[in-house]
Amino acid sequence: MTEKLEKQTKKLDNGLQISVVPMAGFNQVYGLAMTNFGSVDTKTKNGLLPSGIAHFIEHKLFAKPEYDVSEKFAKYGANSNAYTSYTKTAYLFQTLDNPYDNLKILLDLVQNPYFTDKNVASERGIIDQEIQMYLDMPEWVLEQRILGQLYPNDPIAEDIAGSSASLQQINRNNLLETYHQNYRPDNMDLVLVGDVDFEKVENIVEESDFRPIETPIEKVFNEFAPIGQGGQENMDISQARSAYGIRIDTKMTGYGLVKKQFELNMIMETLIGESSKNYQEMSKLNIIDDSFSYNVVAENNYCFIIISGSTNNPEQFQEYLRSHLSYESLKKVLSDTKFERIKRDAIGSYLFAQNSPEAIANQMAELYFYDVDYLQLIHMIDSIKKDDVLEISAKFLKDNNCTYYNLLPSRK
Repeated sequence: MTEKLEKQTKKLDNGLQISVVPMAGFNQVYGLAMTNFGSVDTKTKNGLLPSGIAHFIEHKLFAKPEYDVSEKFAKYGANSNAYTSYTKTAYLFQTLDNPYDNLKILLDLVQNPYFTDKNVASERGIIDQEIQMYLDMPEWVLEQRILGQLYPNDPIAEDIAGSSASLQQINRNNLLETYHQNYRPDNMDLVLVGDVDFEKVENIVEESDFRPIETPIEKVFNEFAPIGQGGQENMDISQARSAYGIRIDTKMTGYGLVKKQFELNMIMETLIGESSKNYQEMSKLNIIDDSFSYNVVAENNYCFIIISGSTNNPEQFQEYLRSHLSYESLKKVLSDTKFERIKRDAIGSYLFAQNSPEAIANQMAELYFYDVDYLQLIHMIDSIKKDDVLEISAKFLKDNNCTYYNLLPSRK
């Protein structure tokens, strides 16, 4: 376990937040730049953007006029990567050498787009191949379908990479316009974790190309349609797969939303975690196998739970969850002792993650956009009371907040 972590932060005049977690003696340095823009951000005051445009920008920022950024990172001893989520896009490097040179490369990556008609056209084909590959993956198909039931006709139900049709709507002009609207210092943050000097990091960033933008950024959130009734389809698979979804409509953002995610995780762990009576019973009844899992997602404007797995009896899978995921069921099993154990487990997971510069950087960068200090997260978890968990279960574990989707084996 590392010593108690400390953090140095500064918000620059251009609006960019810099955070450095100095870990003296650590050989590895992890750097991450994140923008508050992801796949669901397709609605603007001027109309709709093509789905997949955030992911497309992520891909194309690595292309520069005379080199590829990933190759430049490799030259200076770093591994690099990037990812697009529902509401964020992140660019990162991991290195044992040359942290400051690699920081300059990271800044060049996110600050200097090079989009041409030619390289945009070639990227369409690459991303379309990626999309077609996912269409054959039952886990991916099931996730998209259950999201389509939870949020009908919403961008969150679209592939993060978009579709073959939406890719045709992406061009150099709307890529540049979208980039300039969202890749601006007041909509981004930068985190470095490792044995680096804060003042040196600050000087490098100050000398880079980030400039303040006068006009304020405007987020346009989506209005949600009623939850779908559920559905199913056949697919070329050997065993059925089922997903059960719960939508939590909350207007919370920031600290309250992050806390809500921890509370929901505690509910799920109590009711269907591997040590729960329900998990053991479902296993004995052969309703679930080792693929059974749940995922709690809480991001600005979205909060939901997806429970899924392979099953020999999709109807029994759905019915069991519907009848056991309730306030009444939780109240029966959530003793004071059980609650304290689950809370200690959550705190333990948080502390364990502090051994990983990667986990620290990713969580710190994400939480900045929710006005939550990563290093104070332990106090948030510890502040959760048993009554808080019971109250949220009574409010949201209701049939009208739930839906399902099944993938069934095709009959030969």
